[in-house]
Amino acid sequence: MSKNTPEEIVKAEEIQSESSAEETANEEKKNKKKGFFSKSKSKETKPKKEETEEEKKERLEREEKKKKAKPKDIKAASKRLIKYITRYKGLLVLSALLIVSTTVVSVLASLTTYPIYDALDKVLVAKTITGDEAMKEIIKWVFIMALAYGFSAVFNFVYQRIMLHVSTSTLKDMRRELFNHLQGLPLEYFDKRKTGEIMSHFTNDLNKVSNLISSNFPTLISSSIQAVMTIAIMIIFSWKLTLTITVALVLMFAVVMIITAVCSPLFKSQQKAIAEVNGYTEEYIRGIKNVKLFCHEDKVNSGFSVLNENYRKIGVKASIIGGLMSPLMSMISRVNYAVAVLLGAFMVMKGTMNAPALVTYLGYVNGYASPIASLASCYTSLVAAIAGAERVFEVLDTPHETDEGKVTLVRLIRNALGEDEETDSAEGKPFWKIPTENGHSYKELKGNVEVKDVTFAYVEGTDVLKNINVEADGGTKVAFVGSTGAGKTTITNLINRFYEVQNGEITIDGIPVKEIKKDSLRGTMAMVLQDTKLFRGTIADNIRYGKLDATEEEIIEAAKIANAHAFIEALPKGYETELKEGGNNISTGQAQLINIARAAIAKAPILILDEATSSVDTRTERLIEKGMDRIMEERTVFVIAHRLSTVRNSDDIVVLENGEIIEEGNHEKLIAQGGKYYQLYTGTFEMT
Repeated sequence: MSKNTPEEIVKAEEIQSESSAEETANEEKKNKKKGFFSKSKSKETKPKKEETEEEKKERLEREEKKKKAKPKDIKAASKRLIKYITRYKGLLVLSALLIVSTTVVSVLASLTTYPIYDALDKVLVAKTITGDEAMKEIIKWVFIMALAYGFSAVFNFVYQRIMLHVSTSTLKDMRRELFNHLQGLPLEYFDKRKTGEIMSHFTNDLNKVSNLISSNFPTLISSSIQAVMTIAIMIIFSWKLTLTITVALVLMFAVVMIITAVCSPLFKSQQKAIAEVNGYTEEYIRGIKNVKLFCHEDKVNSGFSVLNENYRKIGVKASIIGGLMSPLMSMISRVNYAVAVLLGAFMVMKGTMNAPALVTYLGYVNGYASPIASLASCYTSLVAAIAGAERVFEVLDTPHETDEGKVTLVRLIRNALGEDEETDSAEGKPFWKIPTENGHSYKELKGNVEVKDVTFAYVEGTDVLKNINVEADGGTKVAFVGSTGAGKTTITNLINRFYEVQNGEITIDGIPVKEIKKDSLRGTMAMVLQDTKLFRGTIADNIRYGKLDATEEEIIEAAKIANAHAFIEALPKGYETELKEGGNNISTGQAQLINIARAAIAKAPILILDEATSSVDTRTERLIEKGMDRIMEERTVFVIAHRLSTVRNSDDIVVLENGEIIEEGNHEKLIAQGGKYYQLYTGTFEMT
């Protein structure tokens, strides 16, 4: 394409200027017609303030929360939720019948006031019956009224118990399915989400579903029936009088819709504010030692006061506006009642309505506002519950990690006939069972691991590993050294198929890991990570986590290998000592020794040690290293470490930088090269 000449550029600018002037003139004409000042657009428009990164982040968070507050597809989510609830179809039908019964009986019970007032009218005004006759009539209808309300109370109690059972059972089903489904999701799912976000599905979302089933569902049925029956009875008594008070009904619906619309975002803001208060409280209670160490009590208290005051202000505003619902409904109801009394009195005086009918009618007028308000409040809860259920369904719809592997790990033992046969006994030797066209073949598990030309990216276009080649023969120790983010842990994540290899290949004993069943593959490996993870239960239970059928002798043997036996025996309850959540009642070093014992008891042929000693003192580090040296014997070991003293005895040391191998060899070879490893080891260069 030819370059424009200066003359052409000037001419183009003139044309553009004329076009802009014409557009401005047209805009001014439009503004004049609309009654605006005829100023040019360029003068009227103020320069838009540039949005900062923090403001953009807050805006996106607000938009995301707004989206999550409402369901994307109410119809689909409702149908799916109904499938869970209808698992208890019999109980639901029985409960619905009881709800209908108690509502119908309760509404009709108010009709008993008519014969009571009619008896009084006959004895006091018309004088057509005696006092004794009137009293008998009144006692009869009072008894019927009491009986009706009694049955209604019993039905109400029974259906509430049934709905509570349906609610808790449905939640149990959903919670179990959610938890079970999470176990099968790939590690990538958890890496991309906060723990609190996942936990909120079990708490906030399912609690909203529970409230819908146990409270909103019965209220929806009973209030609908009550509203329809009440208005129907009012029309039967006097359709003219009922027609004149429809204005009040319209006003009530308008009040409900307006206040609900205004309060909904306020209550969401209130939930966000209390979440911030709770989060702040949890954060600083967990870090109370640091707060006291740096004498920041006043600063922390000041921060809490700001959040607490913000929550108070939002709460007061939400409560005031939300609190208007009841008095406004009451005011409309009272004014409507007064109008009904006035108009009803005229009708009685004209003879188009008798006094007992008016008194009974006024009773229904006094109570018809309640079911309408209940239906309005149900709407907000219904939307919130469906939105919560939809978020749970999104997790359940997330596909499990795929596993197309067909090679499995089995144990073979020589029988009396001198033939090899599969066994569940730990005495059998591990072999790979490889499917073939004619059946299967066996290959001995030796633990030879090879990484061939592997390139990998968590995010497309940003390679974390680039053409990695590493070979580890069975029984050798390979160490990965490099700065944070160099790709060390990623390699081990690919070996055990937490993530799938995108380009290249990883093999174990010559078999691509993609062809090995994940359970079998991971069954050949044990890992000791930097972040120690202990579960609630005894120390023995935590060690046994590496081998669930381990005997007491095996547990003690594993603890001795890990150098953990001495400190465990010194505890008051020894191996039966109950650990708190996360092992908070023992030291970090002791927790790591238990982790090593867990790895030792697994007796896996491949061992991965990821920064296992980075957060402990030197003395504990020596204990841990001794324990690791014992469990590393005759195993293929991959070590990731910042402390180079822990890797100097490795058979092969791989130095990584920006996802590439820049040096490789044993300690002596790398020191002789005088490269990056030499600089790291001698302290002339530090890893970040």
